[in-house]
Amino acid sequence: MESELKIIRGWFALLACFCLLAGTAAHGQGQYSVRSWQSEDGLPVNLVRSIVQAADGHLWIATAECITRFDGLVFERIEQVPGFPYPHSGDNRLFATSDGTIWFSSPEGGLLRIDKGVASVVWHDGRDAGSPPVSQVVESVNGGVIVRRGGEIWRIRDREPTRLDAPDQKDLDALSADLAQRSNKGRIGPDGKVGRLVDRSASVWSVSPEGELTVTSPEGFKLPITMPRGSADSHVTELLEDNEGNIWVATALNGLMLFREDRVEVVNAAAGLSEGAVLAVIEDSGGKVWLGNRRGGVDRIIDGKIEHHDLDGETGQISALYEDRDGRMWAASTYGAVFRWKDSQFVRQYPGETGPTKVNAIYHDSRGTLWFGGQLGLMRSAGRRVTEVKAEAGFPGGEVTVMTGGANDELWLGTAQGFVLRDTDGRLETIATPGDLSYSRVSGILVTAAKQVWVTTLGSGLFLYDGMRWHRFGRAQGLPDLRLTHVIDDQLGHLWFGSSGGILRASRADLLGRTRDANAPIHWLRMDRSDGLPTRECVGGHHPAGWRFSDGAIWFPTSLGVVRIDPSRTMVNRTPPRVFLRKVLADGVTQKPAGGALRLGPGRTRLEFLYHGLNFSSPEKVNYRTRLVGLENSWREVGTQRLTTFESVPPGKYRFEVLAMNGDGLLSPAPAVMDVVVKPHFWETAWFFTQTVVAVVLIAGGIGWLIARSRLKRRISALRIRNTREVERARIARDLHDDLGASLTEIALLADLGAEQAAGSAFQKQLDELSNKARALGLTLDEIVWAVNPREDTLASLLDYLASFATEFLNRAGITLRMNIATGMPDLPLDATIRHSVFLAVREAFNNIVKHSEARSAWLNVSLTGGVLAITVEDDGKGVDDYALSRGHGLSNFKVRMQACGGESTIAQRAGGGTVVRFHVPVLAPGLLPS
Repeated sequence: MESELKIIRGWFALLACFCLLAGTAAHGQGQYSVRSWQSEDGLPVNLVRSIVQAADGHLWIATAECITRFDGLVFERIEQVPGFPYPHSGDNRLFATSDGTIWFSSPEGGLLRIDKGVASVVWHDGRDAGSPPVSQVVESVNGGVIVRRGGEIWRIRDREPTRLDAPDQKDLDALSADLAQRSNKGRIGPDGKVGRLVDRSASVWSVSPEGELTVTSPEGFKLPITMPRGSADSHVTELLEDNEGNIWVATALNGLMLFREDRVEVVNAAAGLSEGAVLAVIEDSGGKVWLGNRRGGVDRIIDGKIEHHDLDGETGQISALYEDRDGRMWAASTYGAVFRWKDSQFVRQYPGETGPTKVNAIYHDSRGTLWFGGQLGLMRSAGRRVTEVKAEAGFPGGEVTVMTGGANDELWLGTAQGFVLRDTDGRLETIATPGDLSYSRVSGILVTAAKQVWVTTLGSGLFLYDGMRWHRFGRAQGLPDLRLTHVIDDQLGHLWFGSSGGILRASRADLLGRTRDANAPIHWLRMDRSDGLPTRECVGGHHPAGWRFSDGAIWFPTSLGVVRIDPSRTMVNRTPPRVFLRKVLADGVTQKPAGGALRLGPGRTRLEFLYHGLNFSSPEKVNYRTRLVGLENSWREVGTQRLTTFESVPPGKYRFEVLAMNGDGLLSPAPAVMDVVVKPHFWETAWFFTQTVVAVVLIAGGIGWLIARSRLKRRISALRIRNTREVERARIARDLHDDLGASLTEIALLADLGAEQAAGSAFQKQLDELSNKARALGLTLDEIVWAVNPREDTLASLLDYLASFATEFLNRAGITLRMNIATGMPDLPLDATIRHSVFLAVREAFNNIVKHSEARSAWLNVSLTGGVLAITVEDDGKGVDDYALSRGHGLSNFKVRMQACGGESTIAQRAGGGTVVRFHVPVLAPGLLPS
């Protein structure tokens, strides 16, 4: 096994060398990928004389036309200094010091100092005839910089140059150390020749006297570099290794170039594959590599050789490759049958029309069952017998796109409709419905633990099932591409994903951490053509669309060959991208900060922030997140967009922050920040608001006082009227009781005396009737006095009167009365109308009992609940039939009485015989009940 792996690795190395010698480095298919910039790419002119990296990370480039600053995407020219004609010929040189200053030396001894993008003249070009050029600019331990100009040494401090006739030894040592360092950094030496460059991997980049570039590996292997889009000769003028490890080559003919070591290896048709478009890849238990291609056959790599095998009678694309538990290799075509490797060829396994067709995935479970999923649904086979899995077995139908084994070797499968299912003892259990996965096609399933299932989709990104719920990773979580084709665990703590936008990688710990903390960062690494991929698009829809080999390497199929990645040796850019604010616009006008902050307004303002993050390895993969603190507290993921706009920002104090993340998932060490103050209109100021509030409060208080005073007057008037009415009611009750009541009592007594004296005569009967009438009128008068007297306007008075009346009235009729009046009844005030109406209704109920019921017993129940007085009158008489209830017969008086006081009444048959009359009268709002 180890010998086979060594052969394969050696074959890849030979392939890489072949690609480089053939000049294919420009296409990212060799050991180095190269990007070039010429005039049509924004470079001012193709003749580049010098290149240097400033302390802040920007590249500064001296061309034959101007000086420009480069951020990886945009070239920004430096304005020419008046009185300093830019030299179009000769060796221009650039130097950088740690304070961020850039120094430009012209061939005729001129020197410019560029500080924060503004150039100022130190020495004019050609001031003295034959002035030598500046060849060194070095920082001095004594402050300022030391400059070597021909044979002279100068110190520049506080922008003033001073010639040193007797330089300090420390300054001389600094100049000597700079020369020694420059000799290995690819810079132009004092002799005008380009020195060699020893990069951080110990490879040596050297330029021949003819200007050709050669790379020598640490092992001594020499490789000439052929420039893209140029002539055979390189004409290299200077070399530079930036802080990310990229190699920059400045040339006199071919512009500016960047060389970067590839992260991937590619096997394609040029390497001997029968077809460049690879759809599926797998390594069998014997270490052989099997590649399914678009033409319908399978390529097998064994002992460093590539063999091609067609399927028996089939020409469709390979849709699935699989090795079962018994070591048998299976293959399926998109529109054909299923085949098994036997006797050095693929033969049809299920002849006739009984076998599965249009299969996308195959799985062999621990019980020995073979599962076939594809466009026509799901089938399983035990031996030669194939059966279809239907709804009664838990399969919802649709196209099966992927199948894999779980933590306990159980079957997991996904469908094109968005279902994820798990086999449980021969029955499929639904783990995810289409709604859980945003109705997207399942492209890959990876079970890393019993409660850790990763699912990739085509269009909705990545999902994680933790045994309880689904978590989504999409744009909001920084996922570079939502069209994922496969997922692989490298067993080193990372998950790798094939996608339509390249190969992605994320730490599993980062992903799990995001499920617990919504603000936890996820570092996404994305590989594309800049990393050596032949195309950004990984092939999906075929199984498996990626594979982890026994040596730890990860393979992904693409339409231009299969790509191999060694996760243990994947170089990650450890230089975090610094982020810079380039420009701020308010209402479309460029602003210049004053005192570190922008002051804008008055009134709402449209803000635009332009920014860029420095990453030369792959600047197009830099993603940004922004926020305007004071308007939004959470970060906004804006992708690769280098502009953020805020519409109609209200007055206030804000702080704009922007972070950059490179293609390797590394964030900026600190955000670029801009404080913004939007001034308000005078009517939006605090003092205006305060005064307005005070004025409104005073006006509202005055209006409220007037309204309250008016209401108080009305209440006083109403109380006066009520008091007068109650005084009058008391007087009427007193007069009725004292005068009319006394007179009726006197009449009854006189009638009784007359009846005694006329005993046995014809007048005795009339006198007895007169006495009874007088006493009846006295009782009626007593009721009237009770109803009129304002002192009786209480609930207690009503209940006492009802109890005494009922007792006396039923005793005379010979009917037993049982009373149940709830204890703790409050002594609430009661309107005279309510009190009188309730009494008359209850009296009518008892009157009906005496007249019509033929009852022997009666009940009076009284309670108060929620401010509603409930009175129930029952008897055990003959009851009231349905006809009587519908016709009325005087019972409608109850409704009339209750309507007068806002209550209601009901009449019903009593269980066991008799009648039940219920009265419900609101006497007080529930919230006003006494505690």
